[in-house]
Amino acid sequence: MFLQACRTASKFTFPIIILQRTVDGKCSGAIGAFIVLNDEGWIATCYHIAEIIVNGSQADAKAKSIEAQQAAIKTDASLSSKERQKKLAALPRLRNNDIARMGVIWGVNLAPPAPLSVAQYYLAPAVDLAIAKLENFDPKWVSSYPIIKDPARDFEQGASLCRFGYPFHEIVPTWDIATDRFDLAKDAFPIPQFVIDGILTRLVNVQALNLPVPAPFPMMYFETSTPGLQGQSGGPVFDSKGTVWGIQSHTTHYPLGFNPPVPKSTKGEKEYQFLNVGRCIHAEARRHLSFFPREGLRRLSHGTWRCLKMIHCIKVSLLSLPSTESGSTLYQARQ
Repeated sequence: MFLQACRTASKFTFPIIILQRTVDGKCSGAIGAFIVLNDEGWIATCYHIAEIIVNGSQADAKAKSIEAQQAAIKTDASLSSKERQKKLAALPRLRNNDIARMGVIWGVNLAPPAPLSVAQYYLAPAVDLAIAKLENFDPKWVSSYPIIKDPARDFEQGASLCRFGYPFHEIVPTWDIATDRFDLAKDAFPIPQFVIDGILTRLVNVQALNLPVPAPFPMMYFETSTPGLQGQSGGPVFDSKGTVWGIQSHTTHYPLGFNPPVPKSTKGEKEYQFLNVGRCIHAEARRHLSFFPREGLRRLSHGTWRCLKMIHCIKVSLLSLPSTESGSTLYQARQ
């Protein structure tokens, strides 16, 4: 049913890899997804993914600044030992679990000759939506762009939908002190795709608080009968034609109200039963943004990004931060 649709979605959906090292040396990796919207390199993903990247980039810059100040103080021959200790003690302290290094790899399955990066994000936190533009993007890398479902036409319960992303794959980096970058295992790539289907169960209105003016469009999610999986956040949710109805945001857990006893339990433990449903960013959030294509439009016209007119959107710039998204300098794959 979704065979051709999955082929279509794979042409415009790609993984995001987030790499982090804490002050105490612990490394971790996480995977999300994004979709390429047009031949200018504009993309859509989740706000919570962009938030991790922005916060991590700021923490990376802070750690590097403190390290540079420490090095300058330690090598300053004009300081006495007491003065040196006093200056070092006056510097901000980093906790062991603070981020010391951060790296982001965009679209590794694209295998771009030059690293891709993002300088600015346009964020709509109320609906977990993030828009950005990839730097160094080449339109020849993407052979097809998404068609966005018109929410005014047959956007109803019972529709069969498919979710696309990159769960069940681990990225476990290590830190190479000699090269000052992350080291990834040779089996880290390529990142396998994983799909899961379900039906649209209901629509969810978002009550956004503390907005200076009313939102210019209905802020909504829709839920599906199956959960979204870790690694699918930011990936598309589409029908059998490959038309994108939304973007996977998060999974909600609804208690079913019955809790049977654990089999063979001697202490009376109970199993709490939940229904896990995927919650997706509704196409309505993009229908009112002139940047996004509507159903039937395969290519966007060039124009000004009007999301800046939306009071509830937040523009975040990384231009003033040291680059933490330069793939070739941030990681190396073991041979």
